[in-house]
Amino acid sequence: MASNNRQNVTWVEGVRGVASFWVVVTHLCRAWDYSLWSPRDNENAAPQLLQLPFLRLPWQGRIGVTMFAFLTGYVCAIKPLRQAKSGNVPAALETLGKSAFRRPPRLIMPATIALVIAWAFAQIGAFEVAHRSDSHWLRRSVPINIGGLDTEFPRLIKNFQRAWSGANNEYDDHQWALLPLLQGAFLIYVLLFATVFMKFRMRLFTCLVLFCWYWMRTSPEKETFECQFLWGVILCDVGSEKSFRDFVNSRVRARRVATVLLIVIGWYVACYPGEHWEWATWSIQLKNLGDWFIPQGAASYPKRFTALGWDLMVTGIWLSPSLQNMFSNKIFMWVGRNSFAVYLTHGTVLKVGLARLIYGWSTKPYHVEQPENGEGDAIEHYIPRSSHWFVWALAIPTFFAVEYLIAHLWTTYVDSQCAKATKWLEDTMFEKTEDEKLGVAAMA
Repeated sequence: MASNNRQNVTWVEGVRGVASFWVVVTHLCRAWDYSLWSPRDNENAAPQLLQLPFLRLPWQGRIGVTMFAFLTGYVCAIKPLRQAKSGNVPAALETLGKSAFRRPPRLIMPATIALVIAWAFAQIGAFEVAHRSDSHWLRRSVPINIGGLDTEFPRLIKNFQRAWSGANNEYDDHQWALLPLLQGAFLIYVLLFATVFMKFRMRLFTCLVLFCWYWMRTSPEKETFECQFLWGVILCDVGSEKSFRDFVNSRVRARRVATVLLIVIGWYVACYPGEHWEWATWSIQLKNLGDWFIPQGAASYPKRFTALGWDLMVTGIWLSPSLQNMFSNKIFMWVGRNSFAVYLTHGTVLKVGLARLIYGWSTKPYHVEQPENGEGDAIEHYIPRSSHWFVWALAIPTFFAVEYLIAHLWTTYVDSQCAKATKWLEDTMFEKTEDEKLGVAAMA
């Protein structure tokens, strides 16, 4: 709690940057070291360094999208809750209405541009090296069977529809999380609209009941999205209460102890392996513990542990002014500002650019061995990845440098134009307030 008058909210931008970076790292590991998803390479092997608890968290996946969902809830709640608590409920309702209008074009327009770019690369065969590589994840995550424009234009339109109706996007499958994030924003808007007239404690009670309800549901992704949206609203609401900030700031030592415990326990819990939990003692212990609080029949135990671990970790960050200040520094803020652009562009850069740095520019090493006498199945010989350490040492940093340069340019030019287009739509479709008609800026 950085201030007694108003909570520090800039740290969420830095955390968003960490989330996007972890998403990219996760996909690198999916492509070339999927063994990190397990606590060991096999039941009897000694664990790799990056398979150990705490060290494994960034590489094993899952947590990046969970972080994005929490941040969506937190950010969407900041302004309307601040306005409502200051007694300006009409302004809070106006904010909710305009935010609900802006959210779809601000997500859909840049995502569609990224989709069209990936589609264009597919038309010139830019994904062929990835498609012929020895990485199973790369092969299954790139578009195949590219035809002529007479089939590819309808396919593009169909994939746009699929991306926003819950199906897989063939050209850029990383966009799968955008629809749940969009739906989650509207969950938050409806929740705040329904509770904006409530007292603080009653709104908090309502959010906690909803959180528990979603947690007890066994449908896929409830812990990853709905629970995180609600936890973001809960922390934003509690953190904006001056009495709570005064209470916490008056107990510095207890706050520091709580921060350390929450982050350490949360980090450990979030390390629960995505596969083969039975191969390590520590993950068996977590599984036995999880049986007490994870509903029977839950779609994904690993995602439940990730959600719980992140909720503990972010609560620790939320309690710590030092950590909030760290995430509010210029480096984290810059990475955070470019996080959405990184999310949208990294898949294409990885599968087109980095794949060529690792596998070379030619698909000739790929060939199909036909069985003798026509008996048996043909054997595909994929392009082997480079075995030279210096190729990887050069390729990975180059990939990140290029990716963040592209993301910065995207944020500066593409995303800013999408923001202008959204503002034009808003001005065209909304009635102006009296202050706007008189040319007076509305108070935030």
